[in-house]
Amino acid sequence: MDRINNAEIKLFDLEAYNQLLSSCSDAASHGDDDAIEDLRVIKRATDSFHGYVNTVDMTETRIKVARFRSEGEELREVVEEADRARRYAHEAAISNAAMINRIARFYGVNKAIFLGDSADRYQVADFCLDVTVAIFKEAQRSA
Repeated sequence: MDRINNAEIKLFDLEAYNQLLSSCSDAASHGDDDAIEDLRVIKRATDSFHGYVNTVDMTETRIKVARFRSEGEELREVVEEADRARRYAHEAAISNAAMINRIARFYGVNKAIFLGDSADRYQVADFCLDVTVAIFKEAQRSA
């Protein structure tokens, strides 16, 4: 799949995400055990989006450092391990992007949270960054 510029595409709907958290939290506060578990699932999904961004950052740094300190087989092993970690984190993010939209529909959220195509790995990657940045900025505003 060719890389397209997703900068112009809105991939994360923060308003829908906050609506989902509110609806789910409200149900949980009224004793709905399933909603309590759904909040845990949403948290794990959101963590996986942040985790993917963190994994990309860490693996890229690790590869750059390894290029100065290692060579041959040792360098190849570092790169392979980094690629594997990134792929696992990306697969988790892809799965969780689809899941969070299903949970949102269940709670009556009329808009998707992930607005992209889950088959487009680049859109999922950009979505993870958008989630991380948006939640960080929202936390700054409320601090």
